Amino acid sequence: MSRIPVTQAPSLLPVLYPAASAPVGRGGNTYIYEAIHTARGAAVSTSTQEVHLYEHFGVQPVRTIKYHSDKVTQIRVREESLMSSSRDGQIAIWDLRQASSAPSLVFKSDDAILSFDLSADSSVLVGGTQLNSDYAAKIQFWDPRAAGGPVKVFEDSHSDDVTQIHCNPNAPKQFLSGSTDGLLCTFDLAQPDEDDALQFVANTGASVSQCGYFGPDAQFV
Repeated sequence: MSRIPVTQAPSLLPVLYPAASAPVGRGGNTYIYEAIHTARGAAVSTSTQEVHLYEHFGVQPVRTIKYHSDKVTQIRVREESLMSSSRDGQIAIWDLRQASSAPSLVFKSDDAILSFDLSADSSVLVGGTQLNSDYAAKIQFWDPRAAGGPVKVFEDSHSDDVTQIHCNPNAPKQFLSGSTDGLLCTFDLAQPDEDDALQFVANTGASVSQCGYFGPDAQFV
């Protein structure tokens, strides 16, 4: 198989130009942690513990959400809901159709939350925590219909920070976790306890920063 240098295949790499841009934060000392697409534009989490919302065209700021008291570790969008997790031990959900800066639901943990996801059928909220002073790294579960503390906890599958949680988009009872302990784990919540729910473990040999499902039916990790 012959290799084609990138410089000889310019048609594969169209020239891109920024259509619009906007400053984030104040004073030039704000860092962007994550930027995601929403139905209304974009959401950006920053080093000031804020989430900034922008419209599609012109990247004009729409609103700024300031709720968390520590680093915002992840943001997600599901239809008209914005969700954020934080090292302050909370996952907050906002209804983007409402102008209020107060979250409509808040889910709490005794540990810093580093990652989370909502199941495909919105029946369970899953969060991964930082390794705490008791050397426990937890996967916690909340009922999305009722704010408060976790209704279930897995504490034996990982031995370090749970950096990634992804619910399978085609199987509401299945989810994937990744950790700085190097492990990727898949679970089936149709099973009654952690030992039975743990379906597959892969040791990557390195700290897991990102992971996810892929393939036509999300059958690969």
